Amino acid sequence: MATPKATNQYPYTKESLCALDKEAVIDLLLSLDAKYQQLGDYVRDLVNQKYGRKNERFDNPAQLLLFAGPDIETPTTSSESETAGTSKKTVKKSKPGHSRNQLPKELPRVAVVAPPPDSTKLPCFCCGTQRIPARQILQNSRYEFIPASFYVEDLYSVVYECPNCQKGEDLIAPVPEPVENGLAGPGLLAQVAVSRDFDHLPFNRQSTIYKRSSAQLSRSTLSDFYAQVARILTPLYNLMHLILLQSKIISTDDTPVKVLDRSKEKNIKTGRKWAFLGDAEHPVNLFHCTDGRGRDGPLEFLKGWKGLLQGDCFSGNIAICAAVGTVLVACLAHARRYFIKALLNDRQGCNQALVMFQSLYEIERTAQELEVSKNELKLMREQESLPILETFHKWLQEKYTFAQPKSSFGKALFYCLNNWSALTQYVTDGDLKIDNNHTEREMKYIAMGKHAWLFFGSDKGARDHAIVLSVLSTCRRHGVEPWAYLKDVIRRLTEEPDTNLEELLPYNWKQKYPERKPAEITVVKDAPKVLCA
Repeated sequence: MATPKATNQYPYTKESLCALDKEAVIDLLLSLDAKYQQLGDYVRDLVNQKYGRKNERFDNPAQLLLFAGPDIETPTTSSESETAGTSKKTVKKSKPGHSRNQLPKELPRVAVVAPPPDSTKLPCFCCGTQRIPARQILQNSRYEFIPASFYVEDLYSVVYECPNCQKGEDLIAPVPEPVENGLAGPGLLAQVAVSRDFDHLPFNRQSTIYKRSSAQLSRSTLSDFYAQVARILTPLYNLMHLILLQSKIISTDDTPVKVLDRSKEKNIKTGRKWAFLGDAEHPVNLFHCTDGRGRDGPLEFLKGWKGLLQGDCFSGNIAICAAVGTVLVACLAHARRYFIKALLNDRQGCNQALVMFQSLYEIERTAQELEVSKNELKLMREQESLPILETFHKWLQEKYTFAQPKSSFGKALFYCLNNWSALTQYVTDGDLKIDNNHTEREMKYIAMGKHAWLFFGSDKGARDHAIVLSVLSTCRRHGVEPWAYLKDVIRRLTEEPDTNLEELLPYNWKQKYPERKPAEITVVKDAPKVLCA
C-alpha cells in the first residue's frame, strides 16, 4: 500500500507521524475521533430527515427514570410485581368506540321520497284492494353536495326626478360597491382570500377551478382582487396592531419567504415573515413582513410596547429584548428538539433528558386538566417544576463536562446551559406558556402556503398577504367561519364608512353571530331594468 502524501485534507505523512510523541498522538486521535463523531451526526441527521419519522414522540423507558422528581414514579420490576401477589390485577382501559358523527342541524334538509312500486305489487294479497301511501319511515340521512356556482349581479342605479319640473336636477342613488366598477362582489372577494390563505390554493389553481363554473378570471385578475381585500382590511389591521401592543405577553416566530426582485441574482430575494400573537386579554394574531431577519423590522413594529417576549433563542430576539428592556421567555420545545435530534448520537443521555422534559410537560398537562387559575399555576410550578429544573441543571453541567462540544449531544447540552435563564423564565408567571408551539402552529400555515404559491410577486404583495393573513389567522384562533366573516366585514367597511371597527374584530363579531349557517343565495332571473336618464 502506497504511503499517502501530505495534503490539505491529510496533513500528515508516515515520517511525520513517527516523529510525534505519545501525547501528540493521543491529541491527534481525540481530534480525529471528534471529527468522526461530528460527521457521523451529520450523516445520521440527513438520513433521519429523509427516511426517519417526522414526529417527536418519546416513549418513556422505565429503566431510565434516574431522577427523583415529584412527578416521576419508579416503576416496579418484574420480580417486585410477582412478589406483590395477584391481588392487584391490572385493568386495561378500553378505548372509546367509533360511532358515526351526527349530521349537523344547521344544514338544510331535503326530503327524498321513494318512488311508487310497480302497479302489479300494489293490490292487497288478502282482499285485492289497491294499497295507498299511509306513512313514511326515515330510512337514512346522508350528505349531498352542490358545486359552488357563480352568478352575475347587474347593479342598477335609480334616478329620482321631480314629476312637476322638467329642468330640475335629478337625484341618482347608486348601489354600494367594494371597488368602483369592480368585477367582484364581497362574496367573491372573500372567497379568493379564504381560498389562498385558508385552503392554500394559489391564484392559478383558483383560476382553473373557476373556469369550470364558466367564470373567466385570470391569475392577474385574482391577484388584483386579493390586493383590494388587503386595502379594505387595512383599517382593521391597524386597530389589531394597537390592540397587540397592549399585550402583556407577545409570542413571536419567523420564517423565510421568497420575494420576486429583478435586481437580485436569479430575480429572487429572501424576506422574512414574522408572527406576533397577543395574550389572552388581547387575542389577536398579526403578521409582519421585513426584508431580513435583523432586529430593526420587529423593533419598528413593536415600537412603544413593554412586556414579555416569548420565542426561540436566536440573537435577533435577544437583541429585541435588550432594546425594549424586557426579558426573553424561551421555548422548552426547542430545547427538547435538540435532544430528539441527538438520540442517535447518545441514546442513553438523550433519554434521560427527555424523561425530564416529559415530567415538566406532565405538570402542565395536569394543571390544564384541573383548570387551575394563573396564581395556582404559578404556585404549582414553584413547588413541582422548580425542583425538577434544578436537578436537570446539575445533570446538564455534569454531562457537558465530558461531552464532545461539536457533537449533536454536546450542542443540545450547550443550548440548554447557554439559555437556561430564558428557558426557566416561564416558572415566574402563570400567564406564560411552557413553550411557543402555539405560534409555530400558525407559522405552519405559511409553510404550507409556500409549497403552493412559491413566492410573492413584490414587497407590496408580501405586505398585502400579512394584512389578510392576520385577519384570517385571528378568525382561526376564535373558531370564526372565515368566508361569512370576511364577506360581512368587506361589505360593512365599504358600505358603512362610519362603522365601529371594534365590532368587526373576529371575537366581537362571533358574539353577534355565534352560529355558523350555510350561505343562502337567491338569484332573481329576468330582473326588470330601471331606465336612467
